[in-house]
Amino acid sequence: MSNGVTPDEHEKNPTEIPCPCCGEMVRVGLVRCWNCSAFMREDIAEAYRKMQENPSPMIFSKLPDDSDEGAEADSQLSTATMSSFGGRDDDDFELDKNIAVTEYEASDDDFQLTGNTKISDSDQSTIPLAREETVAESEQDSDSKQDTDNTNEAESASDAKAKEVNAEPTEDHSVATGGDVLLDVAMQEEKEDRKRRKGKRRRRSGKIEGGVVVYCPNGHRIRVREEYRGAAGKCPACGVLYLVPLATDKEEEKPETDESETTSSKDGGPELNTGAYKYWFNDVKLHAIDPTKLKLKPNSLEKTFTLVDLAISNDKMLLPVLSKGGLLGGNKEKQQKVRAEIAQHLSEEKDEAEIPAHNVQVLDTNQIQKLRVVFPAMYDHESVFAGVPVFGKGRIAILLPKQEDAKENQYLTLSLTEYRKFSKALNELHGISNLGQDSGIPLTDQVNQVTCHYSEESFETLDNESLHFYEADPEIELTLAGRQCEACQLIVSEDSRKKERIGGKTGKGIAKAKCPKCNEKFGNISLWQIAVSEVPEQAEAE
Repeated sequence: MSNGVTPDEHEKNPTEIPCPCCGEMVRVGLVRCWNCSAFMREDIAEAYRKMQENPSPMIFSKLPDDSDEGAEADSQLSTATMSSFGGRDDDDFELDKNIAVTEYEASDDDFQLTGNTKISDSDQSTIPLAREETVAESEQDSDSKQDTDNTNEAESASDAKAKEVNAEPTEDHSVATGGDVLLDVAMQEEKEDRKRRKGKRRRRSGKIEGGVVVYCPNGHRIRVREEYRGAAGKCPACGVLYLVPLATDKEEEKPETDESETTSSKDGGPELNTGAYKYWFNDVKLHAIDPTKLKLKPNSLEKTFTLVDLAISNDKMLLPVLSKGGLLGGNKEKQQKVRAEIAQHLSEEKDEAEIPAHNVQVLDTNQIQKLRVVFPAMYDHESVFAGVPVFGKGRIAILLPKQEDAKENQYLTLSLTEYRKFSKALNELHGISNLGQDSGIPLTDQVNQVTCHYSEESFETLDNESLHFYEADPEIELTLAGRQCEACQLIVSEDSRKKERIGGKTGKGIAKAKCPKCNEKFGNISLWQIAVSEVPEQAEAE
């Protein structure tokens, strides 16, 4: 050969060696792998871990000068963080909430190399145990992935380090790899990383719900779906293979509930064992109104309420307030916990005075018989509210018996769905079948059979006189079925209106559109029907 180097000599002195973790080719002399940031030598990695676990006090007494004030602040923060982790005990170690941990989401592509091959328990011992990455390693892993585009800078730095390593050493190996030397190398790398990160924001992946959390051999946190348990995947951060553990016996076991001892709440809530109280309603609005301060304005009392639960038995009705103010700060978990404690207390038939609630109001059978609907009323002049919807449009108000020494009247306000279930409970347990029967409240859906002028197809629509109850009910979804002419009462279905382009494509101009029968303006009479939710066949089978 022209340069005088034989192939054997070239193989003895390679310029690149494979990384022990990810297998990528790395230039000789680099401390860490450019791909996965793993240490190239185990003795340096062990010395670096020991340095972090037991830092010497003299190391942090004087830091290298840095003109950047932000870098100095970061250095002090890093020093405090490293000191706080020194000499920690695993038994009483708690991760600070302010520290963000990078979490990667495993996609289907990460499992294509190995497939969904199941691995037995005996094979799991061959997979190296994952260790939890430190704050410094997490920052270096995140920043190294962001700076992969700066290839020129990385290559020049790698060449410089390679030349220094290939040069003949002037000191002993033990001195060159001492703790102070390693610390200087780490501090220099951290200083360079801070300069590259200046003006950039580190991107953290959002929290992913569900699945199982695993760690790759390099400590990267990964969340995968349950279906990949027992399979081997590829880490999206460093490309190293990792194993998803199989489910344990405790995870596979599911608690079995005795349906005979639980009572489902009649408003769709979770099952509760309430004993003799067969009906339970969650989050019912209770308004306490002073008649002398009543203002007859629409929606004037819509927001002045306290949330209570209703528990109805054959001889009593309880109105427990779960917490002060009745809201519990909007925390549904706390609400459900208090609700479960009350249900357990009732199922054990303990004293009602010791119910674990902020406040409990009890109505006996005689008081329940005095319940009456005060809004809406048959005649507006007979109502104290004079027909004004002070509690909100479509709300139904029920007057509770007045308590002793109370200046305020109490009203329960319900939506149409809640009122129907409440009326059913009173009829079943207390024989009250005429609650609000003269108030115009539709206990059942009142529908009209109409025929389209164009298609001559018949369809059902809700009665417009009671439509405001359906519109205000959050549990009822309405769909537009058709239009009706104000002059000649002509019916046009919504499908026919779209086909004939009456009022435009979306129907916004229907009020000024001409009726095909009387040539008068169509008007704004809309016909509605309750939307039917389509349940997939697979869901029905399940």
